[in-house]
Amino acid sequence: MPKISDAKPRYLILRERLENDIAKGIYPVGSIFPTEEQLGISYQVSRHTVREATRTLAERGLIAKRAGFGTVVCAKQAAAPYIAALGTVDELFKYTEATRLEVLEKHSMKADMALAQVLDCERDSLWIVFNTQRFTLDKATAISFTQIYLRPEFESIAHQLHGRHKSIFKMLEEDHQQPIGQVKQDIEATLMPLNAAKLLAVPKNSPALHMRRSYLDAKGRLLAVSSNLYAASRFKLTTAWSLQATNNSKKSGKS
Repeated sequence: MPKISDAKPRYLILRERLENDIAKGIYPVGSIFPTEEQLGISYQVSRHTVREATRTLAERGLIAKRAGFGTVVCAKQAAAPYIAALGTVDELFKYTEATRLEVLEKHSMKADMALAQVLDCERDSLWIVFNTQRFTLDKATAISFTQIYLRPEFESIAHQLHGRHKSIFKMLEEDHQQPIGQVKQDIEATLMPLNAAKLLAVPKNSPALHMRRSYLDAKGRLLAVSSNLYAASRFKLTTAWSLQATNNSKKSGKS
């Protein structure tokens, strides 16, 4: 095997070659992928180069570590990222109805000081917590690990939290006659924690997008929270602002 050149980062060149080999069926879907040592010998590169290349393959959903088996080839081609527009409440409605949810675990907990600070709720308040995964409708690959926090009085929402479901906003307003005064959305770049990394089949501490939505009543009391961790290569957030109305307003002001 020819030695990889230094024209661009070595791990990117290796990743591209490995992607081509997977696409050609040299490493069939479901087969065991070569070890870091085997790849290093075959391509005459360092263990660090191999590790970075395979990390990005995992982020793109092509390979994943399986307990007791090693690294397995999961897909023939990297999936295009799911593109969502979440700049308005209407777009949030469309997003939840265009994806599907799978609940993995449900438990109750009392907010300690740390959780109270994260959720911005009162300490010792009680919450029903759902650990879930969200999928696109036409793909088997999960795009997010989502934790949903509900006040106990809204626990009955649980039976709707699966498949294509209404947004939490609609559930609270329509099923519990609980008006929503504000939806607060926080977005930050972060690293994927171990529990979410395992479920999404991406490396621990790989790049991730954390999006948290908080639903409050008219008095500012927190009712529910949706905390979403998206694999960086599987999700893209897009927002567009129309400037036509602003420009027309400026022109009217000048005349």
